[in-house]
Amino acid sequence: MADRSRTHRRTAGRVAAAVPVALVCAFLLLPLVVVVVSSFAAQNSFRFPPEGFSLRWYGEVLGNPAWVSSLAVSARLLLVVVPVVVLLGTLGGYAVGAGDFRGRRALSLLFVSPIMVPSVMLGLALLHQLQVAGLVGSAVGLVLAHVVVTFPFCVRVVAVSAAALDARLVRAAQDLGASPLRAFLTVTVPLLRPGIVAGAFLAAVISLGEVAVSVFVSGARTVTVPVRVYSAVQVQMEPSVAAISTLMLVAAVAVIAVLDRTLRISRFL
Repeated sequence: MADRSRTHRRTAGRVAAAVPVALVCAFLLLPLVVVVVSSFAAQNSFRFPPEGFSLRWYGEVLGNPAWVSSLAVSARLLLVVVPVVVLLGTLGGYAVGAGDFRGRRALSLLFVSPIMVPSVMLGLALLHQLQVAGLVGSAVGLVLAHVVVTFPFCVRVVAVSAAALDARLVRAAQDLGASPLRAFLTVTVPLLRPGIVAGAFLAAVISLGEVAVSVFVSGARTVTVPVRVYSAVQVQMEPSVAAISTLMLVAAVAVIAVLDRTLRISRFL
């Protein structure tokens, strides 16, 4: 009887713990489901549930020069921002994660300071600085802004990997004749690879979804997909917005699945 009572209490405890988790998951996932389903709507308005299903809006997005131009801008931006952020984030993350020098904590706070500032304030600050340099509305200015926004995330992820490194492996490589640079490239970097890949993925996702800062620094020829989506919903919420959002969601999920399958990046996120 006592065993049965304990079993009932454990079951009730599990149910009580599962209900809040289920509610949070539903709160996070249901909006995504609404957007995905609405992207297949046959009507001209964003309505859920849709009245009929069609692939019309995907054709409209891929056949619209404005959307295609924004997709190209976002793709080129990722191709430049991610390598730059990975290089800087790896060096910065290794310094603050594995380094032992005075001012390390202050340097770590400086690296992550863009996260602590509201996006609107950061956008205004970047607008002022880029305006002085004559880079507002240019591709270079947009790249610099996205590097500032994404750099802290890459640094933090790489720093976690760097803090777990076994320094004896690097010393062993140097004892065997490797120079500090060669030991870093052949021993340290491979050990940091999961953190580097996770940092690159975070930088790509954050850059691809950045709106607040991009609105301030982008120009007519440097409109990214999120900025165009933001502009589109100000006029009329069409299913084309849901279609482009679904395409980006599918791409992000596919990349996450591949990276988690190969490198288990979920341990670092």
